[in-house]
Amino acid sequence: MAAVVQPHERKCTVCANDFTTPKILPCGHLLCQGCVISLIYSKPEAGCPLCKCPIVELKGNSSQRSADVAEALPTDSVMKAIVESAGVLMGDGMCTVCDDVRAEYICIQCFEKMCPSCTKIHKKMVVSRSHNVESVSTVTPERLAASRPALCADHGDKHAELFCVDHNLVICQSCSKKHSGCIDVKPLDEKMKSAKKTLGSLAEELDTAEKNLKQAIWNLSVRQQTADATKEENMVMVDSTCNRLQSMVEDCRKEMKNQISHSISKFEGYLSNVKKDFKKRLGKVTSHKHLVTRATTVRPCPELIHAAQTLTDRVNDINLSDELEADVWVDPSAEITKRCDDVVRRITAELQSLKQQPTGFEDFTVVANNTLGTFEVVDHEMFTSSALLDDHMT
Repeated sequence: MAAVVQPHERKCTVCANDFTTPKILPCGHLLCQGCVISLIYSKPEAGCPLCKCPIVELKGNSSQRSADVAEALPTDSVMKAIVESAGVLMGDGMCTVCDDVRAEYICIQCFEKMCPSCTKIHKKMVVSRSHNVESVSTVTPERLAASRPALCADHGDKHAELFCVDHNLVICQSCSKKHSGCIDVKPLDEKMKSAKKTLGSLAEELDTAEKNLKQAIWNLSVRQQTADATKEENMVMVDSTCNRLQSMVEDCRKEMKNQISHSISKFEGYLSNVKKDFKKRLGKVTSHKHLVTRATTVRPCPELIHAAQTLTDRVNDINLSDELEADVWVDPSAEITKRCDDVVRRITAELQSLKQQPTGFEDFTVVANNTLGTFEVVDHEMFTSSALLDDHMT
């Protein structure tokens, strides 16, 4: 099995060491349980070092102990298994039998690292002749984690064949009597298949949510660009109109620009806030998708079952929605129309007073468009029109 987790991904962001009891934060990133305790102890409102999302939501005056908060966070059992397997592979490179001879092979079933001589003996022994023995240099932590047998929680030397859902434990056949009063005890293979199916569904759900959120963020970016373009187009149009009318409309031009700027800026601020929220959701979705993908790929037993239960609970708590609330866009057309009508009246009055003089405006007529909230300057020879406010967002 190829490496799913790179060496740096096994290290905690806080202590820079391989994870020790990796805890899944609400954002989907991992930290050692001890590091979570230290962070919250030093700063109760501490956030994830990677994305700044709060580690715990403090409600009212509640003050939980940092150890309780860390303990309540779900453990990434898959990463824990990978780290433990990496420790075996990267530990003492000597043969566990000979002590003074370098190990070249490792038994996938019993985790024993052996020299060539001991490997031959291991393959001949009745209890281990069916074991898979591979070169240490080719085995990955994921391969080792996925291949190690599930051992009974009570009898560490016996293979587990059942899973007690009530106690969340893998047990052997002999322990089934102790759990006879439990409501849900099922074959381990059945629970593994169920967990794999659950994680597959989670992967699809998260993949869809990830794509939808990315698309929603892209759409918001386009809308922001459109808002900027609309702002600039209106600024140019307003400048052009006011320049033609010169000083008479200077004050009106400034008022309309401020009106447009305020409206667009308010809407852009709304879009920016929604976009930030969607990015946070996307970060959580992507992080949890990575956890699900890794669990589905590695499939260590019984950690896969724990992962399926843990990640299902977590994903159910995540806001996967990519839906927008009602836009806060307020169309300034009515106010602009009012100002334009006033400008039209003033321009009309001015043109009336200039009828007896060659002003250069004889071939132009100002026409108000009350429906669109615009006014138009019409050339009798060639019709031209500019919209004062083109609401692209509705």
